Amino acid sequence: MSVLSFEKTAVGYGQEVLLSDLSFCVGAGEIVSLLGPNGTGKTTIIKTAAGLLKPLAGNILIDDRKLGDLTRKELARQMSVMLTGRVSTDYFTVYDMVRVGRYRYTDLLGTVKAKDDAIIREAMRFVQIEELADRDFNRISDGQKQRVLLARAIVSEPKILILDEPASFLDIGYKIAFFEALKALAKDRGIAVLLSMHEPELAKKTADKVVCIGTGHRVDAIGDPEEILTGAYLEKLFQIPSGKYGEYYLK
Repeated sequence: MSVLSFEKTAVGYGQEVLLSDLSFCVGAGEIVSLLGPNGTGKTTIIKTAAGLLKPLAGNILIDDRKLGDLTRKELARQMSVMLTGRVSTDYFTVYDMVRVGRYRYTDLLGTVKAKDDAIIREAMRFVQIEELADRDFNRISDGQKQRVLLARAIVSEPKILILDEPASFLDIGYKIAFFEALKALAKDRGIAVLLSMHEPELAKKTADKVVCIGTGHRVDAIGDPEEILTGAYLEKLFQIPSGKYGEYYLK
């Protein structure tokens, strides 16, 4: 069953259309990856799906409701979003950062009840950061921070998780750990995940479906990553000289 659907959607800024005729869906427990060169509109799609930009044509649906028809409170209960960028705070412990994700369930004072605390700690266990609970968020590694932000996103118990280049600042070990946690999260909790990423080989291992955006600001291919993301196709998509992708990545 589709949880998040694009129906002939156009995205862009102001009245300037960057991409049009987007038609794809994300089902419960499914990970869909937007893949393509820089500057092709992946982040614009992510921001539009998150409700930060309005579609310029067509519709985005959550279940069977138009995204624009949901109130901010309804959207906050349905969706969690992680955008690109390093996050820093005044003194916040790791626990404090994760707790912020429960704000939509707490009272006006932000009181954390026993149920909330249990959900927070379970999310931290799920992404393997429970031992960091009392650490200063600003003093842990980028890889650990990304897992903290993932825990913060999931404590809101969303149906949909939107991520923009979530592994941008991670080394390969942390990338693998992050995406393994994300795959388990999607499958175990039935969360629909839409993310943008650069790494085709990680997309093959992580995504159930890829939406490839070409340099002409258009959808170039949609489907199974193992079938689509061949060396020859990736050279075309990323405008790499013939044979070079295989030389560096497929040995």
